[in-house]
Amino acid sequence: MSLDRPVQAERREFFLQCAKDVFAERGFECTTMDDVARAAGFTKPILYQFFPSKADLYHEIVTTTGAQLLSALSGAVRVDDVPRSRVRRALGAYFSMVVNDPSAFRILFTHGHSGTAANDLQIIERRLVEFLVPFIDESRESDERRDLAAGVVGLAEGVAISWLRRQARRGWPQVDPAEAARLAERATLLAWGGLHVLRTPHE
Repeated sequence: MSLDRPVQAERREFFLQCAKDVFAERGFECTTMDDVARAAGFTKPILYQFFPSKADLYHEIVTTTGAQLLSALSGAVRVDDVPRSRVRRALGAYFSMVVNDPSAFRILFTHGHSGTAANDLQIIERRLVEFLVPFIDESRESDERRDLAAGVVGLAEGVAISWLRRQARRGWPQVDPAEAARLAERATLLAWGGLHVLRTPHE
């Protein structure tokens, strides 16, 4: 008997979350579909009904996380915000996702990638840079604006990696509800400090 669509969607999402946790802990190479099925409490044939291969499952986690991140960033930034508020809101949305879905971001940031996964990550990073380019002083050359946007992306990723590793060392304690805001403020101070200097005419 086949499952109706709401149940299928719910089970698919459940498999994705279980797979995120397993991949985050073991990495792609050391994880098998048996591991994911076991973590989910289902048999491997049922898992294969939703995902044809481990690579397909991993690909969906990476690309879905990237799409959700870009959507969250777009939704957080208001057109009428002053530049610093845009940076703060964007970083707030970014770190909210990191804090609330650490397994997904451990996969993105703390594991090595090759092949399709590496290409997926490059696409996500390019899109993040493209999202941030409009935040950079329009009087600057296009290449410079892109380089500076890439620097902000790298800064945010570095803060996220530091936090994820610290949480891992501490055994993944319960997260303070204000943690995402603190991380965003730290990154904003550093990012905006540099961007603000660039917007200030030199004597």
